[in-house]
Amino acid sequence: MKKIQQLKELLALKQELQRDLMQYLEEEFSGLYEYLNNGEKLEDFILPDYQNMVILEEDEEINKILSRTLDVEFVEEVELNSVTVIRIGLNCEEDIQLNYAIKSY
Repeated sequence: MKKIQQLKELLALKQELQRDLMQYLEEEFSGLYEYLNNGEKLEDFILPDYQNMVILEEDEEINKILSRTLDVEFVEEVELNSVTVIRIGLNCEEDIQLNYAIKSY
């Protein structure tokens, strides 16, 4: 599991993540920035703990999140060119925390 609160944390994963997934997560981060920023620069923007982006890497992590049925707001699949991403929104502190996982077949 990887938690992302700042752009630099996301960019540090560039070598680990597939290109399509990386581009998608950068777009997601930019969207959160547009919605939540208070005038700070993108490079200085920090997501609150309860809204950090979470990359789930193990099946156990995914199952644990999905078992929290009262907290799960939505589960959707996003088709990218080379991979399918499972995007999970969790209710957290009256907001939504976004979790991502690569769908395994």
